[in-house]
Amino acid sequence: MAYVSAGTIQMIDYNYLAWGGNTTGTYSGTINNLAMVWGTGFGYKGYGQSVTPISTAAASSTVTATQWAGLVYTLNKTLAHQSGTAAQLATGSNIGITAGATITAFANVSSAITSVNTNANLINNTVGSTTTGTVNNTTVAWADSTSAQSYVWNRTVTFASADQARYFFNAGGYLNIVLTGTNLNATARSTDVVTLLQTNIGSIRINAANNGARTGTGGTLTSSNTGIGYWATTTANISLIKVTSTSATYTYTSDAVEIFVKSNGVQGSNGDVGSILTFYFVASASAQTNSNFNDAVSVTAGVRIDVVKPETTYLADVWGTITVA
Repeated sequence: MAYVSAGTIQMIDYNYLAWGGNTTGTYSGTINNLAMVWGTGFGYKGYGQSVTPISTAAASSTVTATQWAGLVYTLNKTLAHQSGTAAQLATGSNIGITAGATITAFANVSSAITSVNTNANLINNTVGSTTTGTVNNTTVAWADSTSAQSYVWNRTVTFASADQARYFFNAGGYLNIVLTGTNLNATARSTDVVTLLQTNIGSIRINAANNGARTGTGGTLTSSNTGIGYWATTTANISLIKVTSTSATYTYTSDAVEIFVKSNGVQGSNGDVGSILTFYFVASASAQTNSNFNDAVSVTAGVRIDVVKPETTYLADVWGTITVA
């Protein structure tokens, strides 16, 4: 690559910056380039945006003002999405060029393209619209017993395609999972389960690379795997969080609520990990021998999943329909 600051840009230089060296309108995944992040991309890179402004041409041809302006215009939108307008390249310096002008290379474009690849999943603390989900209720119940007990229920989030799931998370979209509970039989044990759901856990957030810490407080945080986001999911259940009761009502504290996640596995050819996320919720209690602990449990457990879309100031909404069930 002959791209040198203060030198004249050759088409091969342009193609490396735009497409990773390819001239066919498909991009290389081995060399940092703008189309890899802005377009379809692969894996955690790719916003699914139109790459039309990023032209291609034969290596022997001349870079035009239109081609250069399209490259830098798209680069600036990517920079603003990731890091805010302060990160954008200034006008002038070959950005605001006109037809017929000589395009001279400058290092800022090359370093900025490296930056947007490094920060592929970074967002500027700005998100788009929020679709507040419907509360899906499940009755969690078990009878008076000294045996170990558990109740499992689930909710699913389905994307229109595996690539659209990638685009959603790569561009900064996330899911908020909000738990609530209602005591249906007035036992202290049911109150304990309600507390675990809506007070101790409250809600958690799932984004591309991790999940946010619980919003709730109290209880014993037995485990919290905050490094699990969309890209860490597999077809096996992975625990996101488990909270155990500290209720003084019982002489033991084994009541717990745990949340798991799994995906439906790779669906497409662009490095996704799935188009469906399934969240499992488990309320449980260990076996015990003291008769003080055989309160029957009857609780309405509510799960609401809010969909928070990526911003649309710089990006087009290509996420498609997202279904929560």
